[in-house]
Amino acid sequence: MSLVERCWMITSKFSVIAILIITGICFGVFVYPYMKKKREAALVSIVYIGIMSVLYLIPQQIGNFSAYMLGVVAAFLVMYVQDRRNIYQKIFLAVTFFSIRWLAVAMAGRMDDFITKALVFGNTIAGRQWLQYILYAGTRILDIVLCIIFLAVAIGLINKAYVYKNDEMSVKELVMLIIPSLVGVTGYGILQYYLNIYEKDTGKSLADTYGFYGTLSFVHYFISIIAILVMTTMFQNWKVAQEEQTGQELVLNQVSDMKKHIGEVEKLYQDIRSLRHDMGNHIQMLEHLVAENHMDDAAEYMEHLKKEWNEISPEIKTGSPVIDVILMEKLREAKEKQIRFISDFHYPKDTKLNAFDLSVILNNALDNCMENVSGENPYISLSSFRKNSIFMITIKNRYEGELNYKDSDLPETTKSGKEHGIGLHNIRRVARMYMGDIFLEQENQEVVLSIMLQVE
Repeated sequence: MSLVERCWMITSKFSVIAILIITGICFGVFVYPYMKKKREAALVSIVYIGIMSVLYLIPQQIGNFSAYMLGVVAAFLVMYVQDRRNIYQKIFLAVTFFSIRWLAVAMAGRMDDFITKALVFGNTIAGRQWLQYILYAGTRILDIVLCIIFLAVAIGLINKAYVYKNDEMSVKELVMLIIPSLVGVTGYGILQYYLNIYEKDTGKSLADTYGFYGTLSFVHYFISIIAILVMTTMFQNWKVAQEEQTGQELVLNQVSDMKKHIGEVEKLYQDIRSLRHDMGNHIQMLEHLVAENHMDDAAEYMEHLKKEWNEISPEIKTGSPVIDVILMEKLREAKEKQIRFISDFHYPKDTKLNAFDLSVILNNALDNCMENVSGENPYISLSSFRKNSIFMITIKNRYEGELNYKDSDLPETTKSGKEHGIGLHNIRRVARMYMGDIFLEQENQEVVLSIMLQVE
């Protein structure tokens, strides 16, 4: 074997290994936003590169398609072993990467074939071996660069389109999302099959015989990647619409709750007005009993009045009748669940703060506390203070678990169904209406939710 032939062989093998390593790194980049830790995504890349390197270096026993499938399956198992939640999303990631790997590399290959045939094997340089080699090495580098570009763009666009990365994926959602990937990779397999059959039967290249084949296959690969991106975008838009609908339903429920609260406030005021109306008669009765020296009867009458007053007078007084009723309901619920409820909340007067907006915050926050409080001696604590235009609300509850923040500043919820994670987002939505925000942290076995509002 001559030196130039040896250089051709080494360059060919180097380019294959380089593309293998690049695709492995891209795999790790692709799954990184969905993994808990950076090292988990790095391990996916390492295992994929390792498996593919072994399969490439040992004597070939299986086809390329099967080899890359084994590499993707191994990477999927690594993801699953490290984090067994959301398995359908991991299947989506594995299938999607398997598809875009073939499609992106094939697109780069089609462009590289055209350039190689035009420059390297053109008649103008026939017989000039070293010049051919230099041009060939250049096309190998171009092929690697094109692979990086196509893979990076495809991965970047798909990850950008996939907004709700932390949401649990269902079987139906998985089927809907992987169909474009399966169509794309199946189309690639069919095109390659007829290419190989034609070359085997005729000894000629199908792309050389029919020039449109290369263009047609490139267009198919490109459209397949676009289809994956479009389906992912449509899926996420559907999720946004679903979340907005859920939020609207929750707001409607809160409006219904507010009507109930307002009705209870009106009933409370009616009872107070009735008691005030009868107060003159009560005073006359007490004066008569005292004047007749019926002190025992007077004391009994006083106890009756005191009991009646306690029944209509709220235990919690915040300065807002609506908020009083909300907190009284939460107090009764806490007593039923044997949860200690502590309130030092005061409604800021003479501000732009709307009682309805505040009720959305308190209902969502206290409902979360009621659902998640745990441990011995469970408690919920609510307090507030105002300094100039800033109004701060602090809500604490005992919690023995550990909050999981993943990639967000708000923790994942254990809820499932339509109201998954809506509570905290609704609190943040209202807080931002008042140029504020929320902050959630865990200190030992206590969860602290801080809500800041600008009320002037």
